[in-house]
Amino acid sequence: MMHFTMTRRMPAGRRRRPPVAPPLAPPGTTGSGRRRAAARLPAVDGLRAIAVCAVMCFHFGLGMSGGFLGVDLFFVISGYVITRLLLIEWHRTGTISWGRFWVRRARRLLPAVLVVLVAVQLWLRAGAPPELRTTTNAQTLAALGYVSNWYAIVANVGYWGAPIDATPLTHLWSLAVEEQFYLGWPLLLIAVLAVSGSRRALGAVAGLGAVASYVMVTAFFHAGGPDRAYMGTDTRAGALLLGALCALGLTRRAPGQDGSWDRGLPPRLRTAAGVGLVLAATSLAVLWTTVGVHAPAVYEGGLAVAGVSGALVVAHVVAAPRSMAARLVGARPVVAIGRISYSLYLWHWPVHIYAIHRWPGLGDGRSHPPASLVAAEFAITFALAAVSFFLVEGPGRSARRAGAVAAPLIAGAVLVFGSALWFQPAPPVEEQNGVLIHGPAR
Repeated sequence: MMHFTMTRRMPAGRRRRPPVAPPLAPPGTTGSGRRRAAARLPAVDGLRAIAVCAVMCFHFGLGMSGGFLGVDLFFVISGYVITRLLLIEWHRTGTISWGRFWVRRARRLLPAVLVVLVAVQLWLRAGAPPELRTTTNAQTLAALGYVSNWYAIVANVGYWGAPIDATPLTHLWSLAVEEQFYLGWPLLLIAVLAVSGSRRALGAVAGLGAVASYVMVTAFFHAGGPDRAYMGTDTRAGALLLGALCALGLTRRAPGQDGSWDRGLPPRLRTAAGVGLVLAATSLAVLWTTVGVHAPAVYEGGLAVAGVSGALVVAHVVAAPRSMAARLVGARPVVAIGRISYSLYLWHWPVHIYAIHRWPGLGDGRSHPPASLVAAEFAITFALAAVSFFLVEGPGRSARRAGAVAAPLIAGAVLVFGSALWFQPAPPVEEQNGVLIHGPAR
């Protein structure tokens, strides 16, 4: 297991203080309980619920034309949460174990996505139109390697290439972006802190990286179109890095008297923070309800506005946990949806593609889907997500032995890989000389 130790620089003549001890837990609380308390923020889970509902409304055709930008709020949250956890580990112990970090990420993310890949493979065998096989199998292999975004760009099977009903795993591009960020950002964080010992230096790296990312969005859009600008890891890292900046600004170097690692909002900044929150929330509301994924404005500053606005909202609910905004998004029903948001995201798109094939008129883009059908899509997605959360995600995180999780994961990955690569029936005759995808275009 890879283990990195960083020594914090201290001025000459001063004795290095020992690492800060973890805050005392309430009676009866275990060490794992302390870790969960440090890791979970109810208002942030509530923001996840809002983000996933925006994406689902966009994909299910409920008129939220910019709901796809909910992904950017997800990115900001992910950048914040991951960086916060890494900083807490560093300040608490003086070290960051990159290997343990990746094991935790794998246990958190891989089981649920493997179940979705298995379900899609079973659908291909049990009645899906044969013309889906070639592209879907390729998407499956890309998903196993967490390179779905680059496959979509190279093979032109993103939102601007293949017909929408032919790509049941297109939505996994965003998970690939996050996983690639999880691979690179901890190593960069470790390197900067090890060399400089300065969180300001790390903030400068994150800030410059975010600016460069948003500049690349515009450049790639004008050079090659929206697919490269929208799905590239480099072009979408801006929101993740903005989340990292939030963590750098809001995470203490030691827990406070209440045991929290999060900085509160100073009283003198409450008015300014409230104004910033209103502006940010208004910007998100306008973007989510008015722009379209094909609009040039999205790539000429829209993504940057969405990222900055999302970062301001995240910062506010973290720094002011007793504010009305934090209480609203931290309400129990909202948090409950946020807790299953990962599974909701995984399942909603395959459910929608299945519905398109079951009721072909749904995907023609010429009429609004019946309310009863949309309600059924939501209900099925929520049911599958709940099952996934309680029977797959939960056991994957809580299993005490790594082998108890690793063995099923490896077996499932091998089965999915073999099914996608070798054991599918021959494609239709019209596909045997090349990749042709059929289906109504939007």
